[in-house]
Amino acid sequence: MAIMVTKKPPAYLREARVKAGYVSRGTASIAVPYSPETIGRHERGEVDLTPADAVVYAESYKSPDILLRYCATCPVGCKMGWTAADIPLPHATLRIRRLIVEAQAVADRLEEIAFDGAIDESERRDFEEALRFLRQLEASINDIILIGLGKREGTSRQMPEREVPDN
Repeated sequence: MAIMVTKKPPAYLREARVKAGYVSRGTASIAVPYSPETIGRHERGEVDLTPADAVVYAESYKSPDILLRYCATCPVGCKMGWTAADIPLPHATLRIRRLIVEAQAVADRLEEIAFDGAIDESERRDFEEALRFLRQLEASINDIILIGLGKREGTSRQMPEREVPDN
């Protein structure tokens, strides 16, 4: 007996299209190099987005938050525990403040663990707790980044500049 898996469609894709001013998939196909049918399949979750698709939509809709949202739902992002939550800026800011205060103690413990260059069995539990903390901090940072990428009304919606390494 086959098991039917129902995927949740990426609601953020349709929301980004509408916010960009494309009320229909037909008008969106002027900016996006896909047919209205393909756009619809992507929005309904019938066809998986590729990383390249996410970049195209983010650039076409001038909505870089699509990239973070995509990464939070792709297999690698899910395995890594990445998230993209829409939370109010004051809440996100207070959470970051609390975590930064806790971060010093975590950094101190990691420094003690790293002193001899190895993680022994007596340090394993503290190291794992530090990793859990760092994942919480990463998720909170991603929440702030999502806000900064323009999910909220009245914020900038520009694509971030790519950093070029110095030679």
